[in-house]
Amino acid sequence: MPLFKWLPEYSVNEAELDSSHKKLFDILNTAYENVMNSYEVDSALPVIIELSDYVKSHFLEEEQYMREKGFKEIEAHIAEHREFSDKIESLKTDCHGNNLDVTKELIVVLGGWLLHHVIKEDMKYSCCPKA
Repeated sequence: MPLFKWLPEYSVNEAELDSSHKKLFDILNTAYENVMNSYEVDSALPVIIELSDYVKSHFLEEEQYMREKGFKEIEAHIAEHREFSDKIESLKTDCHGNNLDVTKELIVVLGGWLLHHVIKEDMKYSCCPKA
């Protein structure tokens, strides 16, 4: 069972960014499923590396979009991106430490952070914010 699923109300009304957000959800769900269905942390590590790599490109794309739109809160938003990237790096380190419980907990924390970020923070730059 996935950690969470994409819902239409999460849309930021920009197809490429919505597609990237959906991919982030998919990668996190895969990491979650891998670690919940295994007794070894190593099963999640390749997906966590994929998440780390994908997050970098997504954040660059999103930050460029915000610059082009003249989003006034861009610096605070970028700081949140850096916080998420740092958490992923911690997760990679914990995977190498082979601590399955910590890895599970961090994946859930990352999922919650991502969901909150998309439905609250990303809505701030959306061309048509939800009520």
